[in-house]
Amino acid sequence: MKITIVTSTLNSEKSIPYTLSSVFEQTYKNIEHIIVDGGSADGTIDIVSKYKKNRRIFIKNKTSIYEALNIGIKKSTGEYILILNSDDILDHKNVINDIVKFIKKNKSKIILGNVSYFNNFLFDKITRYYTAVGYKQWMFYFGLMPPHPGAFIHQSIAKNYLYNPEYKIASDYDFFLRTIKINQEPYEVFPQTITRMRTGGVSGVNIKAHFISGSEIYKSLKKNGFFASHILINLRYLSKLKQFLFKKKVTKQFSINSKYKNSLRYHFTIIKSTKAIDFKKNFVLSALNLSFLGAYMDDKVKLYKDLIHWPDGVFIKNLNILIKKIPGREILEKLKIPKNIKKIIVLGSLPYISKEFLKLKYKKKIIHKELPYGNIAQITKNFNYSIKKNEIVLITLPTPKQEQLAEYLITNNKNFKIICIGGSINILSGLEKAVPGIIYPFEFIWRLRYETLRRSKRLITTFISFLRGKYLDKKLNNISIKIIS
Repeated sequence: MKITIVTSTLNSEKSIPYTLSSVFEQTYKNIEHIIVDGGSADGTIDIVSKYKKNRRIFIKNKTSIYEALNIGIKKSTGEYILILNSDDILDHKNVINDIVKFIKKNKSKIILGNVSYFNNFLFDKITRYYTAVGYKQWMFYFGLMPPHPGAFIHQSIAKNYLYNPEYKIASDYDFFLRTIKINQEPYEVFPQTITRMRTGGVSGVNIKAHFISGSEIYKSLKKNGFFASHILINLRYLSKLKQFLFKKKVTKQFSINSKYKNSLRYHFTIIKSTKAIDFKKNFVLSALNLSFLGAYMDDKVKLYKDLIHWPDGVFIKNLNILIKKIPGREILEKLKIPKNIKKIIVLGSLPYISKEFLKLKYKKKIIHKELPYGNIAQITKNFNYSIKKNEIVLITLPTPKQEQLAEYLITNNKNFKIICIGGSINILSGLEKAVPGIIYPFEFIWRLRYETLRRSKRLITTFISFLRGKYLDKKLNNISIKIIS
């Protein structure tokens, strides 16, 4: 019996190696994996294309998730079809083998399994457990459906009904409503976990998504001739509470196959010391603190493969990592610049005392370039600098301007080594007083002693951006982190 797994992708380079690995590891080998990409602009296609065994790839630009899944279903040749999202993984290596045995024994055309949820890339820390056991058809009126990522559907049913692309989020609900409720297609429950699903998908990314999901469920019920109530549909969240309360621990730990490790992409790459900086490669080094995270939440700064961070502040704990804070002045103090680097280019403010300090410490030629005051567009309007191989650039602007300037520089330079150092040079040179040890973890408070009103306003605005991004937009969900010792 052939099993088809259909995966839709769109800029999925951070998570797709794990998904592919979980399929590759299966002990059951008669698996066809169809991947339909909606027009990825990152490294997704490159990653997927490397491993073509039992895999078919279709690129369909500007397709929605459900349009992509329909394409995969139509192209499938397997007897049963499983939808596996590009953020998700199969629970363990014997899942497909176990489900095939169950199918042969029960011969139902719809098999409903269970789904476990995890946050970020903590695959083995289950936060929610969604079971198909005990599901009843009356639950559709409450906007509830069986766990979609745990369902194996016979190809005759999948190809006959397909997903309605009219619904952007709740097309899976509509699919089950039409198959199980309206057409009374029989189903069996497989009382085991099929898939581990990452939280924060399209249906749970923010409050707006929950509203759209509820509206689409209401529309599906009405369109198919059923009674629909927004009150009943919103009650589904009460039912979901037990999924968080009665979690099941995973029986087998997940580890990625070595074949896919080289394909891993990370959101944040964090160094634990300056010794981890590789001067043979291009890099932009920046502090990972509240200012950067707030700018990231507001889409004022981007994440890219050459960007690395040092941990600077208590807010990095929101990334589920426990790592000691390193202030910028310590980065400069311990930085060992190789002999082949002959010049230090400083962009931004650099008082005479700080310039002399850099000369004395690093024994390099210091070139200082003043920058105009204003936003990043004003700064870069008449600015053009070609970075040489034997140069390292220090930017002394506040975040996010220095990171934005670094982004501008790397788009116009083949070779670059850039450190966004802010005001740390002045502190290390003694021009500014260092932070007292008692408030060391909360350096941003110490900075309020000068330009208090402006800095306080900026701090509050940044903090609000951070809270909105974390709790409403959920931008810190599904974050992959690489720590370089």
